[in-house]
Amino acid sequence: MPPLLIRSASDLVTSHRAVCEGFLSQALSKTIRATPFVESAVKLHDVLVSVKDAASSADIREIQNELVAAAGFSDKARAHLSQEELRSALKNVLTQIAEKASRDWREEIVYRYLLTRGDSLGGTMRNVTGAIAGRQLADAILTALEEKHITPKVHAEGEKIQSVQWPGRMLLFDKKSELVAKSVDVILLTVSDPRKQSAELLLYAGNYIACGELKGGIDPAGADEHWKTANSALGRIRQKFKGKGPALFFVGAAIEAGMAEEIFSQIQDGRLIYAANLTVLEQVRDLARWIVNL
Repeated sequence: MPPLLIRSASDLVTSHRAVCEGFLSQALSKTIRATPFVESAVKLHDVLVSVKDAASSADIREIQNELVAAAGFSDKARAHLSQEELRSALKNVLTQIAEKASRDWREEIVYRYLLTRGDSLGGTMRNVTGAIAGRQLADAILTALEEKHITPKVHAEGEKIQSVQWPGRMLLFDKKSELVAKSVDVILLTVSDPRKQSAELLLYAGNYIACGELKGGIDPAGADEHWKTANSALGRIRQKFKGKGPALFFVGAAIEAGMAEEIFSQIQDGRLIYAANLTVLEQVRDLARWIVNL
């Protein structure tokens, strides 16, 4: 049975209003998460004001983490250096930054710190976007289960939902499947023995009921790329299960007209069983009811 709320490709297209609201939500979230970095930058500058030269600042433990970030040392690089090696390398880099600075060297170091942290924030926001999308779908699943008077077990780590389990079923988020040899955004498994863990359940093809790709990014510019990635992942699942695999579905926040046509075409020919636009609550709840009833 096709999705009740998807009668044409246009039903899947993300509205301009949803895009605007999505960007606003991301901007507010990024502003909140950027605040500690700005506060650290202010502290860094205040300490540097009392230092006579850049190399000497490497000896101040209070700001060493900020200086390491400003110097461009990654966490991996830092792990391979002793404390003395790191201090020596840090002095070298900070001296070069000060020599080449077109403005006050203290400001140069602060700007470089903010640049590094900004890049780190970008990576964090990508993870947050995925976690929020997972939580949106999980919330819809919980509502669908509540409608059936079922109380599930929910496992989460921080903001990220790991799994939702109810009698006979386990729903996993962003989990690597040994059968597919890749991570799958959403996997619904049958659970005949509640004592079995997800790792064991994932080994047997017969346990797979449904698999889906979930893309929470709202930027229309990245929509096609997200769909290409998801479509490849879904195709890989079809290939691994050789036509006898789980029901497949797609959920996305940014769905443009062209990709909507492709998604709807796959619904019509059976390659996809369900699809939903993450910005349309009714569609997400419809998808959740379908998952719960499988």
